[in-house]
Amino acid sequence: MSGSEKTEGPPIKPEDAPDSIYGPDGEPRFFAEPGMDRFVAVVMNLAQEIWVQEERLMALEGEDADAETRDAKLKAFIDRVFAPIREPGD
Repeated sequence: MSGSEKTEGPPIKPEDAPDSIYGPDGEPRFFAEPGMDRFVAVVMNLAQEIWVQEERLMALEGEDADAETRDAKLKAFIDRVFAPIREPGD
């Protein structure tokens, strides 16, 4: 399902989820500014697309990587994508 498609009815909310993480529209929110939630979604979508291209490139180049090698490359990719979040702030 793409970001533009909406499901009918109220969003699924776990019973033990605190109300403070949901906005007035019932959608989960993680940042005080709603635009940041949308921005993070855009970055995650782009990261997914980049990883798909990386896998396609490995296949085209004939890299017969075993599952362990692929998982190591995926971990390195995720570490690079999330590095700014993991670094201590100023």
